[in-house]
Amino acid sequence: MSMSSNVNRNLMTVPPQVPRPERPPRVASPAVERLRHSLKTGLTSLDTFWKEIGEQGLPLVEDCGDPALRVVTFLWRGGDELADVILVANKIADPHSYEQNRMERLPGTDVWHMSYRMGSDWRASYAVAPLPADGSPPTAAPDVMVEVRRSRALAAAAPADRDAVARWFDALRHARPDPMGRERLDERWSVASLPDAPPQPWLAPRPGTPAGTVREYPLTSAVLGNTRPVWVHEPAERPAGGAPWPVLVLLDGDDWHALPVAPLLDRMTAAGALPPTLCVMVPALDFATRTRELACDDSFTAFLTDELLPWLGGEYAITGDPDRTVIAGQSLGGLTALYAAHRAPGRFGRVLAQSGSFWWPNPVGAGGETERLAGLLADSGALPSRVHLSVGLHEWTLLEPSRRIRDVLLRRGVDLDYVEFNGGHDRACWRAGLPGALLSLTRDRPRGLQARP
Repeated sequence: MSMSSNVNRNLMTVPPQVPRPERPPRVASPAVERLRHSLKTGLTSLDTFWKEIGEQGLPLVEDCGDPALRVVTFLWRGGDELADVILVANKIADPHSYEQNRMERLPGTDVWHMSYRMGSDWRASYAVAPLPADGSPPTAAPDVMVEVRRSRALAAAAPADRDAVARWFDALRHARPDPMGRERLDERWSVASLPDAPPQPWLAPRPGTPAGTVREYPLTSAVLGNTRPVWVHEPAERPAGGAPWPVLVLLDGDDWHALPVAPLLDRMTAAGALPPTLCVMVPALDFATRTRELACDDSFTAFLTDELLPWLGGEYAITGDPDRTVIAGQSLGGLTALYAAHRAPGRFGRVLAQSGSFWWPNPVGAGGETERLAGLLADSGALPSRVHLSVGLHEWTLLEPSRRIRDVLLRRGVDLDYVEFNGGHDRACWRAGLPGALLSLTRDRPRGLQARP
């Protein structure tokens, strides 16, 4: 396809600026109101309050009279050394929401608080940014992706809004995980999982689970002209009867390797929930390379089919059956997973796409074109046999494009598992959803053991 003079490749992968729906309502916390009253009457102390919070963990989750909703309260402990405390919760906070996400300080105390009313099945990663009153800089190294988002947000902002956007990202540099959080995603983010959020039975360690091995290999691509590390996870259990390995290709493999995903796969395999599968984690080299390679790029598809899989077959005995080969990705990786299966259905028969960037390309950068993959799939001669799609209800840029992809695949007769979850563009949601998606995509394969929850 020729590129017209109206095409700007850099803008093509910038998500469209879709106005967000109404923000979740901020509400009063029953627990904070009880504290306020008890402090006035001398019925409790701050030390007692914080001791109880430390025992139950954060955020607080309280009833609000509707079983489908909860009051979710985030807290931070600090005094006059802080000028502000900002909540950074996925898809609640954004560069235009500094004022809306300032925690309130209970007068005369060290309690900073903020409460939202959310659906009882909500899940989100979050951090808290305590801003020093003396203006001292953060001690942690800047997050590369935060700096990328800062540059993009400032470039897209109206001149009158740029100071507010810069203020937001200055605060974000102080963000850190919640020290009293019940669940952690990684070294930067905590997780809020409400009672009815999708369960995560494979997340917790299971004593006695045989550990697989993870090996790192350098892989040079003649097609792409670069070299990257790839990680291969080999579970302790082998396919029955010496059969070749089924394969799972995980895009953005650096994120999954760092998580790490290998222990989760080990637990699923040991329990008989997942057939023994070789997982190859393919990283993005850097932001610029990622936005080029993971945007319906035929060179990257050729790398996967003509270089990665043949190389993997030289190291391990792997299947050539597309129905035993899953390609998985998130965001631009989700777009690429489905695109690669569209271009090579004889190699990738199963697709796992979480929060796929199916809006691509941005019409501002593509001369008015948008949602290219939906059109390609409608006219494609061959399609993958089974697809899992999931998208968050708080992903207002992705929700409607994902529904249009869903409708195209259903019209074409693809075996489709489609999920809308109460969350955002969030690795916490993707981690929670990955096991169920793998179970769905491999449900027709024999298990070595009877699966147990």
